[in-house]
Amino acid sequence: MTAWPACWAGAASSGRNLAGTVVPLPKNAKAWAAQFSACEEVWTVGELDYGEPLVFDGERLYLRRYWRDETLVARSIRDRAARAHPVDAAAVHGWLDLLFASGRASEKPDWQKLACAIALRGSLAIITGGPGTGKTYTVARLLALLFATAPGGAQQRIALAAPTGKAAARLKQSIDKALGELAERVGDKLPLVELTGRIGAARTLHSLLGARPDTRAFARHAGNPLDVDVLIVDEASMVHLEMMACLLDALPPQATLILLGDKDQLASVEAGAVLGDLCHDAKAGGYSEETVAYVREASGEELPSEFLGGGGPLAQQTVMLRHSRRFGGPIGQLALAVNAGDIGGAESVLRAGDAAVRWIDGAQQHRW
Repeated sequence: MTAWPACWAGAASSGRNLAGTVVPLPKNAKAWAAQFSACEEVWTVGELDYGEPLVFDGERLYLRRYWRDETLVARSIRDRAARAHPVDAAAVHGWLDLLFASGRASEKPDWQKLACAIALRGSLAIITGGPGTGKTYTVARLLALLFATAPGGAQQRIALAAPTGKAAARLKQSIDKALGELAERVGDKLPLVELTGRIGAARTLHSLLGARPDTRAFARHAGNPLDVDVLIVDEASMVHLEMMACLLDALPPQATLILLGDKDQLASVEAGAVLGDLCHDAKAGGYSEETVAYVREASGEELPSEFLGGGGPLAQQTVMLRHSRRFGGPIGQLALAVNAGDIGGAESVLRAGDAAVRWIDGAQQHRW
């Protein structure tokens, strides 16, 4: 572009005083919208599209690439969240009682057990929770449940992936360990050792999609989709918008996507906080009466009334694990206060005098 677009009032030609060319910016949203609509470099959604580099949807201004990615992710997530799988709830209940027979969960409801039941019935499942809430523990039991109940379960093509090599290796190790422990419990009811051997090594998302040098495009896409029935992505909070769009584009419509991650941790380094946006209302639940009835039948768990109502299809496929086994007490209370932006609550925890946390006065110099 050799000159400023005419619609950006304030452009200056060479040799002129810039200050003399500047005009006041629009003072309200309506005036900004009028400017965008008149600009040749902006496509207003709903009008003829000439491939302009910027997109205005009536409320927001996007770079076209990000608008395309966000639109693809939104459409794919919406379609997957609404796509249901037939489930034999009685059979699922029996398997869940066996897989969670250790009595590990003391809280009610058992969110881990509940997450497995919900994930089994759709093409999308989002399982979020803080450190120590048992996301990998849960998904290992979900895998065993898929092997046991899904049509052709023993032949399921399962892929494990994560944004980084370290996270991918940790995911595989954790799932193998958890499935190995489960194998002793289920015995000959399910050949878990053999089935676990069919799960390949966890891979980075770049490797899974077939990254190619000197291009942002991947070898896997809608025209050359992934050969998977179930894809589990760990540390999903680190997956940026463009990568999530590429992943969803390459995932076959009939495949199931399971996203694991902490919505409050490990943000992506590039544009977009997809998991955080998808889990915006996860704490509230928002489960429908249909979901409540299904959960009761398939898991024996009863959802408390404060988590009912108001949520759309995505809420019905999202579960937040709420009980941390890694830490609690003051550290857990401090983490909750920080995440909620509760300055007074955080200060109260720090000043309570517990040995686990300590308040350092601002005027006091501390040597680390």
